[in-house]
Amino acid sequence: MVCVVVSNLFDALVLPLIALSISLILAAAPISAHVKEKTQALRDELHSEADKIAPTMGLDQKAVERAFDRIQNQIAAAKDQNDVAIDTLTAELLAKQIKKPVDDIKSALTKTGFKPKGDIDAVKRLAWVSCFVVLLFACRYWFIRGQIFYLSRASTRLTSDLRERLFTKLQRLPVSYFSEKRAGEIQSVLTNDVNVYSNAVNIIRDSIEAPVRITISLGYVIITEWRLALVAACFLPLMVVIINRNSRKMKRAQSKVQDDLAELSAVTTEALLGTRVIKAFSAEQRVEAFYKKHVESSYQSQMWAARTVTSLRPMVELTGACSLAAVLVASGLLSYINELNLGTVAALLLALDRVNQSLKSIGAVASTYKQVEAASDRIHTQVLDVPDQVLDHGAGKTLANVQGRIEFKNVTFRYPDGTEALRNVSFTIEPGTSLALVGPSGAGKSTIADLLLRFYDPSEGQILMDGVDLRELKIQWVRQQIGVVPQQTFLFAGTVSENIRMGKEDASDAEVLAACKAAYADEFIVHMDEGYSSQLGESGIRLSGGQRQRIAIARALVRQPAVLLLDEATSALDATSEKAVNEALDVIMKERTSLFIAHRLTTAARADRILVLRKGEVIETGSHTELMEQGGAYAGLFRAFSGGLLE
Repeated sequence: MVCVVVSNLFDALVLPLIALSISLILAAAPISAHVKEKTQALRDELHSEADKIAPTMGLDQKAVERAFDRIQNQIAAAKDQNDVAIDTLTAELLAKQIKKPVDDIKSALTKTGFKPKGDIDAVKRLAWVSCFVVLLFACRYWFIRGQIFYLSRASTRLTSDLRERLFTKLQRLPVSYFSEKRAGEIQSVLTNDVNVYSNAVNIIRDSIEAPVRITISLGYVIITEWRLALVAACFLPLMVVIINRNSRKMKRAQSKVQDDLAELSAVTTEALLGTRVIKAFSAEQRVEAFYKKHVESSYQSQMWAARTVTSLRPMVELTGACSLAAVLVASGLLSYINELNLGTVAALLLALDRVNQSLKSIGAVASTYKQVEAASDRIHTQVLDVPDQVLDHGAGKTLANVQGRIEFKNVTFRYPDGTEALRNVSFTIEPGTSLALVGPSGAGKSTIADLLLRFYDPSEGQILMDGVDLRELKIQWVRQQIGVVPQQTFLFAGTVSENIRMGKEDASDAEVLAACKAAYADEFIVHMDEGYSSQLGESGIRLSGGQRQRIAIARALVRQPAVLLLDEATSALDATSEKAVNEALDVIMKERTSLFIAHRLTTAARADRILVLRKGEVIETGSHTELMEQGGAYAGLFRAFSGGLLE
């Protein structure tokens, strides 16, 4: 801010210097700006020339002087208009007066070196003023440089801080938020909207610089000639109306631009992630047409915004031109009544032009401000103003010795839209035992897992860990006690060891190796080019489905959790690997509480107890043997499964 103000103050000092410089230039000319001085200087100069040429042409000196006196006004007028060479004009006029050939007189003038002289002192003063102007701009250079550097740094810092703030906020939002939003839309907020928002720094500069320049320039005009300032001020209300109307249109247009860019970003992300599916179904042309439709929509919205922006600048310039024209006419009238000289006019016109340029800057500021406001609205409504998930009630606490006893007591859960996913569900998993959740899609199996991880809190009832309500415990601590192996394995673009240490950041190499051996992942990792330092690519693309699942199992095991949460953890393994991993899991599950979602009933049969769900309610519970003896829903499903009907 200091650099902006000071640089403009230096800029303002140029205005009186310009007026002074023009006055000095006029003063340095052969014809002075003052009539009396001009007349006397020219008369003395012509008389001096008469002394030189009279003897060479055999003429009387006084006669030549009188002849020069008679043509003096014509010479002076010609000099002011600068329309012919002075020496040629002088020869022609003098020839008529003394009745001599023009060529003879011109030759005599040339021999004497006739050339009107100006004021050398004015030239010297002009040189000093010119040096001072250079000095001003040299000082201004450092402030302009500081202005650009610090504003660039502020813009970059603002962008970085905002992205960090948004990402931190996203980490605190509930899982339901990500279920409702498309990844591309969220990404658009972090990129497109943040980039537009970073223009706020330039607004700060221009919103300071433009008013400062207007104030200084108008102040100079008012002090120098208040009547011209009054003429220029008549056009300011019109400019304000134009800028305000355009700004309102700009916000609507920019909001549409940002929304369309978000939609386009979402479509782009989905298309890239679904490349294999698109190619498998030969859907390239359909996807291209769909993508082109969104690109065209984005183009049209950007053209709408562009038309809004482009209509502002010419209108402001036209209004400024009208103002300048009025000032020129007023200047002519003031000059006509001899109340304004040329130097002052030049400085005033420059000052008014700077006012006009600053008004255009204010128009651009207003337009950019509305763009920033539209982006800011999206940033807040899409991310920052979304309520955080209330995870810890009070300070939250931890348990000293975790046994891993899990109990659901009359748990009912409804999604925000009112859909009931669970109704009065109760069960207990004792430490060192396992429970399998069985049921058709939509029965509520995944909802139970989400509630245990506190992605959601139950609408009614309690979920207890070692007899303590999960809502009384620190959420981060609760999740650290649970090792999760999801059905849809997600790996990060990094090394094998980095992905496994996602489960435990400070895991030693020995702990990583032990977890991989337990998950039967070590057998293929050691054959990779760089072993545990091998890069997996985005989403672990360089691994097979079974290998990715074993890495996920190792990631869950490395933290040595009190509770294991498995969502068909061996579904992507071949028969040999599944048998080996299951044997390892059998040993591991005896040491900790295990809850797994079983899509294959042979997997469920390995659990100590089985919970059968249907439409969010528990319909059966017991061991595999007990449920088979009851001959209920589970027994029917298992017999059908064993008979191959469901495979």
